[in-house]
Amino acid sequence: MDTDERHPLGSAPLPTGPDSFPESGPNALARVGPRAAAGLLGAVVLAVPLVVIVSVLLLASGFEPDESVDAFPPWVGAVWFVVVVAYETLLVAWRGQTLGKFALGIRVARLDNGRPPLWWQAAIRVALPAVIATIPHAVAQLAFLAVYFSSVFDTMGRGLHDKAAGTVVVTTR
Repeated sequence: MDTDERHPLGSAPLPTGPDSFPESGPNALARVGPRAAAGLLGAVVLAVPLVVIVSVLLLASGFEPDESVDAFPPWVGAVWFVVVVAYETLLVAWRGQTLGKFALGIRVARLDNGRPPLWWQAAIRVALPAVIATIPHAVAQLAFLAVYFSSVFDTMGRGLHDKAAGTVVVTTR
């Protein structure tokens, strides 16, 4: 086997499919359920303080709380987008995990060597669905869901965001 087909950290061949990972235990491919639960938990962990902060800023700016959701100032969406992308990018690049992933025992790893993604890989992984989610159209919302649900149809459980970033989600325990 050519050395280019091996992990930079050892002699194990690069993963080419689900058989390249252990069946269970550390570094096994993460299942859809824990991945979805980690995303939901992470969203709640991030949303609670963010809602409080944005609410305080809205009230300080004179925003009337009884107005419709469509009346929110544009900066609210921008702040939300920046915070979500920064949170996910920083934690995934640093540890391979957000708080939700940590709690569910999964992590994001580079497909080429198993280490946490580089900052730009982590940014691609979160920015792809985040940018799509900002488009105010029903087709865009379906595309947003397709980014994640595509993992159900991939043999290694990789969504379009994982494929774009060169990452895979594995278990830690």
